[in-house]
Amino acid sequence: MLSALTFAAAMVVALVVTPIVRVFAHRKGLLDHPSERKVHAVPVPRLGGVAMAIAFFIAIGLATLASGDLGAVGLLPNRAPSILAGVAVLFVIGVIDDVRGMRALGKLGFQVGAAALAWWIGLRIELLSLPWANVNVTTISLPLTVLWIVGVINAVNLIDGLDGLASGVGMTVLGAFALLVAPGDPTLPIIAATAGAAIGFLAYNLHPASIIMGDTGSMFLGFVIAAIGISLTQDGLFPQAPWVPIVALGVPIIDTIWAVVRRTARGAPFFEADRGHIHHQLLVRGLHQRDAMLLLTAVSAGFAIIAILLGRA
Repeated sequence: MLSALTFAAAMVVALVVTPIVRVFAHRKGLLDHPSERKVHAVPVPRLGGVAMAIAFFIAIGLATLASGDLGAVGLLPNRAPSILAGVAVLFVIGVIDDVRGMRALGKLGFQVGAAALAWWIGLRIELLSLPWANVNVTTISLPLTVLWIVGVINAVNLIDGLDGLASGVGMTVLGAFALLVAPGDPTLPIIAATAGAAIGFLAYNLHPASIIMGDTGSMFLGFVIAAIGISLTQDGLFPQAPWVPIVALGVPIIDTIWAVVRRTARGAPFFEADRGHIHHQLLVRGLHQRDAMLLLTAVSAGFAIIAILLGRA
């Protein structure tokens, strides 16, 4: 019940706040303009992630007030404080980037800092639960945790190239995670708040989008997904194997690996944007934006189902 109410609160807040943010972005000229690598035909406000983050924080706050039990909404020593701290840092960085712009390496540095902060508070990969043994990785916990979080953040950012795609893919991943955690798990309200914020925002982000999430939104979504993936593999009586969240994130991870291979092969920096992503290739082959978005979301849902089956095997 708490998770359902958290989801509903986040969705309603996102539905109400997103148009307000859109008007603000228009008035301030904070628009994403068409270019060779961007598929929208007209300038679009790029602060949608602000509305998503606001919806997330309000929903978590309301869940905390409603439950009377901090543990019921994930406020444990190693979970929600880590997630909320990381989201707060990335929110500030995302807004700066969406408003003023930021160099790729500088943004990467802040992402590493946010991931390290979450690790310091308690969000850590310390054990790999494999079918044949449990492998203790405490000695490399920090770099492993940072690599996973930063990798997922950028994978979600790279897939955010079509109207509604990052939100659609993100919801399939969050849906898989929600079905894999135990009933009453304290991370469920966090999953619910993130999914509710994404769905509320998606109402304005479907093609033709009237607002996009920008780096604020993609970093927020990527960070929370990465954090829940860690919780899934580290907590509970039967922690999930590490490949379960990896499979759930199949679409953005495959796209990111392909981007690394593609850019390395031509000697280009990894952060140099191009039009070689999976969604771009679908458009080249004649698919409409919404059709390409729905196809990739369906493929992501397929990966999510496989991850659920692996997690329950």
